[in-house]
Amino acid sequence: MSARISDRSAGPVRAMLIHRYFWPDTPPYAVMLRAIASHWADAGHKVEVLTSQPSYKPETAPAAAPSAEQLDGFRVRRLRMGPDRGRLPRRLWNTARFTLSVTLRVLLGPRRELVMCSTVPQVALGWAVSWACRWRGSAFVYHCMDLHPEIGRLSGEFAHPAIYRLLMRLDQATCRRATVVVVLSDDMREALLERDPRLAPRIVVINNFDLPEYDVGLAAASTPVNRDETLVTVAFAGNLGRFQGLDTVVDAALSDRPGLDRLRLILMGEGAAKAGLRHQVADAPSDRRHRIVILPHGSSAGARALMRVADWGLVSLAPEVYRYAYPSKAATYLSEGLPVLAGVEPVSAIARDMESWGIGIHLPLDSPQRAADVLVSLASRGPVTDELREQARQVWRREFAVAGRLARWDELVGQVIGRDAHAGVPG
Repeated sequence: MSARISDRSAGPVRAMLIHRYFWPDTPPYAVMLRAIASHWADAGHKVEVLTSQPSYKPETAPAAAPSAEQLDGFRVRRLRMGPDRGRLPRRLWNTARFTLSVTLRVLLGPRRELVMCSTVPQVALGWAVSWACRWRGSAFVYHCMDLHPEIGRLSGEFAHPAIYRLLMRLDQATCRRATVVVVLSDDMREALLERDPRLAPRIVVINNFDLPEYDVGLAAASTPVNRDETLVTVAFAGNLGRFQGLDTVVDAALSDRPGLDRLRLILMGEGAAKAGLRHQVADAPSDRRHRIVILPHGSSAGARALMRVADWGLVSLAPEVYRYAYPSKAATYLSEGLPVLAGVEPVSAIARDMESWGIGIHLPLDSPQRAADVLVSLASRGPVTDELREQARQVWRREFAVAGRLARWDELVGQVIGRDAHAGVPG
């Protein structure tokens, strides 16, 4: 059975943190996990990260990293894995191989008091690691950066009813075996409680923080786009994927509304939707195409450089996705003094937060026409004022700064490590 939450403070513990991707790989969690591991190591814990070689985006992946190294006081072990891009059998093989390799190390390696994994690979990794932790008597922390199989149902990846039911049962078992399930928002917490109200005592909400900068030469980082005081610039930096609803935003920005000539939308990143977005721009009348700038994926330093020439940071999600994920880019936008243009449902936590803090505007994505109304209004205001930028930074310091969030992770260690164990959710 899984260890139960304890109020006792924890002394030094042995901890293993597991994720398919880790720094210097490029997804946000790869950087975030380094910050958590470094912080726990500084606190005296014996920390090991188990991951794979950089392979998140083959077109931008860093060179191969050491298979084993000491980094910031903790140990990193990297399994050799090929990228997931390509046919389904290859992705399934990588999921099975990584999950099996990790599970065997938890089962057969030195016992750790705390083991944490996130949701990549989806469902399979959490289920297998939680089972191995039960057998070893380790506390298991399930860090849900998003919730599956619900997001897979929305994308169509897990749309088949039989597959969806199977994956839901597996993930339910994972949550019930977990000592703590960490989610990013109250929306995600409510979605888990709809699955099983008995999970309430073990769900902890810890939102993401803005990503620390580990790139060398941050001060010299630049973007190919310069600041233009005659335009209002909206920036999106991140995955150009299926869940962002960016096609609606691009449609709105390319509409025939005259005021939109004072607006510039910059998209930086790679992803499944990028080719379609390029086609949208190419098919638009030639006198409107200049409104959209699509840039390749850049380093974290390059993304921050882009934010410094922008007026607004775009956060957009396809319908319902807000219930199962919370975009980490919002924290980084605020750290650079960017107010947020929130293309999510008004009832979502992120839209409510940005509006109540006075540093965000809602962008409706139910139709390009309604989105265009907001973009025209935004363009008519002109560049963002220094006062609003400073207000965004103040919200970041209060709500998303690294130090405050890492303190919550310190508290989490104290919660999950204690002398009493073996109290799980029956099921």
